[in-house]
Amino acid sequence: MTRLGHLRVFNFITLVLFLLSCYFCVQGDSGDDKRRTAVVAVASDDFDDRERTGDEEDASVEEEFDPEDLEVFMPTDTWQTIKAGQAIPAGLHVQMNLQTGEKMAKLMEGDDGRKYVKKTAAADEDRKAEDESDQFSHQELKKALKNFKANQDDVKSPEEMDKIREKFRSAEELKKDLDEMQLNIETDTQIMKRLIDQYQRDGASVDERTAALYDLEFYVHQIDNARDLISIGGFDLIIKALNDSEAIIRKEAAFVLGSAVQSNPKVQVEAIERGAIQKLLHMMSSSQPVDVRKKAMYGISSLIRHFPFAQQKFLHLGGLDSFLGLFKESETNIVPLQVKAVTLLHDLIVEQKLIAEESVATDENTKQQIIQYQQVKLIPELMKQGWCEIIPSLLQVPEHDVREKVLLAMQLLLNECQMNYHKDKQLIGRLSILKSEYDQHAQEELLEGQGEEDYFSHLSRLVRDIISQLTLSP
Repeated sequence: MTRLGHLRVFNFITLVLFLLSCYFCVQGDSGDDKRRTAVVAVASDDFDDRERTGDEEDASVEEEFDPEDLEVFMPTDTWQTIKAGQAIPAGLHVQMNLQTGEKMAKLMEGDDGRKYVKKTAAADEDRKAEDESDQFSHQELKKALKNFKANQDDVKSPEEMDKIREKFRSAEELKKDLDEMQLNIETDTQIMKRLIDQYQRDGASVDERTAALYDLEFYVHQIDNARDLISIGGFDLIIKALNDSEAIIRKEAAFVLGSAVQSNPKVQVEAIERGAIQKLLHMMSSSQPVDVRKKAMYGISSLIRHFPFAQQKFLHLGGLDSFLGLFKESETNIVPLQVKAVTLLHDLIVEQKLIAEESVATDENTKQQIIQYQQVKLIPELMKQGWCEIIPSLLQVPEHDVREKVLLAMQLLLNECQMNYHKDKQLIGRLSILKSEYDQHAQEELLEGQGEEDYFSHLSRLVRDIISQLTLSP
């Protein structure tokens, strides 16, 4: 036989052996067993990496499982079924039935399985530790929820429920209270009426009347409330209370009046027509307590600021004379009133100068204001009464804020008072001392403030400007 013939015979025998092996694989060990199975044996290292085909997915088990409930797979030298979802150690001999999807595994030849015993023991210890804790598996929780029943201890008896209800108010009671609250809501005007009635009630004590005025002052800050006070008759009551025999009542009445007229032209006019300025100036006399005089000053300041008609009335009724009398008193507790008087005069002068700088009046109101301020002869009256000498006298006060207000007033009246300032050698010396003091404070302030100008730098510059103007004057 030729070499080619031998090769053909060899290939034929090989083909026959292959077909026979396939037949036995399909038929299984028993010829009577009609089950058709296909068994594939692979190492478990490669098994986990295989991708399942569509047929394998159809053959997968739909039974739900919890990984926590599976036992650890313990391999032996015989075939064991692998449960659905159960992980197996690496290095096992694995086979799978492609029709049923059943998987089986056993030890490889020559493997005694000792290494798997150690791993299984460790896994059992972990499971035991978890069982001893207060945790439950997914399956246990589902089972518990299915079998859940209300605990009889949580069910309250009707008597117990009645006791619980007694601790809370019913919806009807709450609704009734809310309705009553709605009925008791008062407007500001109604509250002011009630306070006025409280003040005028027969037999009301001084404390009750004082409390009524104190509360009333809170409401009249609002512009509309102050106007309503006139319509309900409360404004006449306040004006009358300025002459009350009790000092505390006069004090609180002046406080209410000052708050009501502040930046409120309609109420300011009503106050002027009812003689409020005369009564407030009378309260400024030395016979009155200091705290009453302070509230009277507050009332005057609120009434005449930005109101040239009231300023003209103030001058006509001797307002400057009343202020001048403050500087004839020697008590130290009168200094705050003196400072308030100088501050008010400074602000009134600023008002006049700002209006005078209006070169062109853009509306009728501005024109009327210019005419009204021109009729207020404040600065000529100050010069006539010697305020150029009176104002600088407050530089002796040690408080820096008082000095600042005096210096601002002096600077404002510098043109009118420079002859008086120039003749007063003591004033020049006092200003020089202040300049040195504030220069030193300003230097320290600049160092502490990292070069930023602050309060003492402002005072130093203010004194320096006044001295410079006086030095240049003839």
